[in-house]
Amino acid sequence: MSDTLSRGRPRSFDVDAVLDGALELFWSGGFRTTSTRELEAALGISQSSLYHAFGSKAGLLTAALDRYEALLDTELVVPLETRDDGLAAIADFLERLHGWVTSEGHRGCMITNLMAEDGGADRVIAQRTQRYRQRVRDALTMALRRGAQRGEIDDEAHEQRAELLLAFVLGLNIAVRGGAPQREIDALMGAMHRQLDAWRRQDAPSP
Repeated sequence: MSDTLSRGRPRSFDVDAVLDGALELFWSGGFRTTSTRELEAALGISQSSLYHAFGSKAGLLTAALDRYEALLDTELVVPLETRDDGLAAIADFLERLHGWVTSEGHRGCMITNLMAEDGGADRVIAQRTQRYRQRVRDALTMALRRGAQRGEIDDEAHEQRAELLLAFVLGLNIAVRGGAPQREIDALMGAMHRQLDAWRRQDAPSP
């Protein structure tokens, strides 16, 4: 349970259910545009209970983000960090990412959505989104280095290639969130996979 929760009298609601509901609202509708009244109605708790438990709407977002990042780590980032292979791990990450951002109504990635919505105006949101971008950037760089160690790609320009991949991650999310047609999403995915193939050395071992 998030350490943002306030201590005090026992709660009369299921915290996990409230966080799940808040996560869905913030993910689908955004943070700024989701009002406290909408949270009350959807979560089935009063504003006073919400503020007593989480301190503020921003505190509720922080707790929901903790929950979201745990899901995102399990599905996307940890496999990229822990696999032994390089290019195949990145290709699989891209496919998982595609499935993640296009599922359930093309909501995109909640963290990238917050970054675009907030524009760096909120310090807490800016710090969270920057930290997660760095986490993904580092995981991609690690995978590229593994690829070089396996002889799949040249042992150079890992940071630049990671930046290109990160830009693709952000761009794919914005395209999906903005309602790009499926053919455009497919074209973006195809272009990135072809780029991975272009990085592969001609004398690389078979994948």
